[in-house]
Amino acid sequence: MPVFDEIIETTYLGGVVLFYNLNLFGKRLREIRNTLKLKQIYITEVTGIGDKTIRRIESGKVLPKLDTLEILSSVYKEDLVSLLIEYRLDDYSVFLEIKNKIELKLDNEIQHTLNIELKELNILLASVKNSYYKNLIHQLILFTEAIILYKNKSYNNNEVLDKFVKALKITTPLFDLDDFNLFVYSSMEIRVLMNIAFVFNRLKDKEKYLEIMEFCVKSVDTDEEIYPKLCHNLAGAYTRNKEFEKALDYSIMGIKSCQENRNFNGLSLLYYGKGNSEYRLNKEEYMESFKTSIYLCKAFGQPSLEKAIIDKCKKFFDIDL
Repeated sequence: MPVFDEIIETTYLGGVVLFYNLNLFGKRLREIRNTLKLKQIYITEVTGIGDKTIRRIESGKVLPKLDTLEILSSVYKEDLVSLLIEYRLDDYSVFLEIKNKIELKLDNEIQHTLNIELKELNILLASVKNSYYKNLIHQLILFTEAIILYKNKSYNNNEVLDKFVKALKITTPLFDLDDFNLFVYSSMEIRVLMNIAFVFNRLKDKEKYLEIMEFCVKSVDTDEEIYPKLCHNLAGAYTRNKEFEKALDYSIMGIKSCQENRNFNGLSLLYYGKGNSEYRLNKEEYMESFKTSIYLCKAFGQPSLEKAIIDKCKKFFDIDL
């Protein structure tokens, strides 16, 4: 399951797991670069490290690899590997465990029990002293509350939207729905933004939904765990718009990401989406895609999803699997 990009776990010799305040680390890098009067584009030109990567590191959105920091050290004129160690955070495992349980429930459509994790988060919030850590917990609380409301049939769209926006503003204070594309987001922030898009979809604002989702998928790297989820949802959106070529492209992109990064969560749905598009485009491969989807459901113990896919194939395509 995905973790916050602002704090990433990494294992060193002896199996010690460390977490970092990447927000403060990124700010420090930006201060160093500004002191040296260097532009990000110059850093890219002399190191070969992409401007998107440098921008995300300085924004505290991604944990840089050690070899990346070693390369950048010569330009920033400071040992950035040693500097990163100064931004370590203490025990983060409880928070990560709760977040992973929430993600697991969302992926398996069992949101009706999220109040358990919500209570755990509030207890954790009361015991934490680190302000940055508190912000992350508070953000996840608002996100979870919004999800619970969203799944309630009697929910108020504006109330849900307001909670998601408040969650984003904790880590991106200047966030505004009208200018959402002006910011750099972490994976968790993209998760919140994706759910904001879902609310617009419920509000029948298809244009805004697609605008946000397209922005999200372009804002994350293909090896991030949220990437296949974005691809799956975009494939569904373009299927509803009868733009089956685009839908197929996104399904294939999501499948490729899962395979390359050994992230098999959601792969069954991506293959179903692929088969759906192939069927509508009169491509012969559609049956193989549907069968692969069922095989994956069996392999990963997803009987409910398997039944849902079988029922859909019968209902929409008159196919018995």
